[in-house]
Amino acid sequence: MDTLFKIAGIAIAGVAVTVLVKKSTPEIGLALSLFIAIALFAVGFDAFRSVKDFLDTFIGQTGIAREVILPVWKTCLIAIVTKITAELCRDAKENAVATGVETAGAILGLYVVLPLFTSLFELMNRLL
Repeated sequence: MDTLFKIAGIAIAGVAVTVLVKKSTPEIGLALSLFIAIALFAVGFDAFRSVKDFLDTFIGQTGIAREVILPVWKTCLIAIVTKITAELCRDAKENAVATGVETAGAILGLYVVLPLFTSLFELMNRLL
């Protein structure tokens, strides 16, 4: 919960400063937005490590193959990076680039889960 309040505080303060800076120098405002996004990611990174540790423990205790969990994990990370990048592009008024980032992120997400689909199809073939 403390992390959430840190993120909210950084975000609110950052947005307030960015809005003021963008009025006079939009380029610096965009750079400031990028810096704030990186700072927010850094604050949330501890939670990221906790989730990774949980998944490692889960995999160890259940015996589920890492190849099953890893594509899901990678897809979540791709979604997060895609969302942040697209929003930064929109903030810079580059909607076409943002749409390209989202499309590429969706394709990469599908690409990453292909091994999972392959394993699923192999399992279905063995059962039939």
